[in-house]
Amino acid sequence: MMKMSTVAASVGSEIKEGVRLLVKGGPKAQKLVGIWLFGSAAWVFSMVIPGGATRLTRSGLSMTDWKFTGGLPPLSDEDWLIEFEKYKQSPEYKMGLGIMFALPFSYFLRKGYITVGLGAKLCGPFALGAGQASEYDQPRASRYRFAAHLTTAFVIYSGLFWTALSVVVPEPPTESLAWVRGAAKVKKLALRVSVIVGITAISGAFVAGNDAGHAFNTFPKMGDTWIPDDIFDLKPVIHNFFENTSAVQLDHRILAITSLTSIGALCWFTRKLDIHPAVATVGMATLQVPLGISTLLSYVRVSLGTARQAGALTPPTLVILFNHTA
Repeated sequence: MMKMSTVAASVGSEIKEGVRLLVKGGPKAQKLVGIWLFGSAAWVFSMVIPGGATRLTRSGLSMTDWKFTGGLPPLSDEDWLIEFEKYKQSPEYKMGLGIMFALPFSYFLRKGYITVGLGAKLCGPFALGAGQASEYDQPRASRYRFAAHLTTAFVIYSGLFWTALSVVVPEPPTESLAWVRGAAKVKKLALRVSVIVGITAISGAFVAGNDAGHAFNTFPKMGDTWIPDDIFDLKPVIHNFFENTSAVQLDHRILAITSLTSIGALCWFTRKLDIHPAVATVGMATLQVPLGISTLLSYVRVSLGTARQAGALTPPTLVILFNHTA
């Protein structure tokens, strides 16, 4: 009888009024795990900023013991490889991932806070995070590798942020039946907008990877024309969308305007609906467009370019919040 009551209590801690909780152990455990996941997401967000500055300034790999006060920087591939080997022995390389992910996860697992559902949800971000730290044979970053690296960071961040929301807000934040009806009306539209915003973010990674921001520093025209003459110069044609700097920048412009229009339409559609206040924040995502234009017109000034890359995670953040609320 005692064993059955223990099992029942355990099940009851995971299910609350028909809502399956991702954390066992009550509100305190839920709060601690939520803080950990939001903190992890913020850490990934913060890593995008120096990553963008590194690309914009062409700083290359981090140097572990070379100082500005004496000696020369690494000047050859062999020297860079030596510096990279030193970096792999540094605490940052070995412990960065563990401190933020593995150690807290192990602690919460031992405390019995982590449910099977939460563990399954975290497998994806953890695996992708480990992949981000994998070593390369050459100390270089191709456009595809850079785009894949940045896109993976976006996916990790999005997964952590969504899971954190699911931990701290496991129940629909409804106060009236009108909220439920309003959320139902915008749910499908919000999903479509999310896809557009996601594709736009990925295209931005290719703009950075190709240094396409330097191709045309005018807006709305690209130089003296609306569509550059070399838009389909590469063969096969599909390569133009990933390697032709003119095409890459044009694609990103079109997608950015499409995202702006879509988010504006979403805000217009929800303006008269009785719905959760979090929905209103999605309109802030439109600020990324003027920031992008300013960066372009400034010939990709490092400060603006870095701010824009950091801001690239803002629209996905707000769209994720919108979708989770809906």
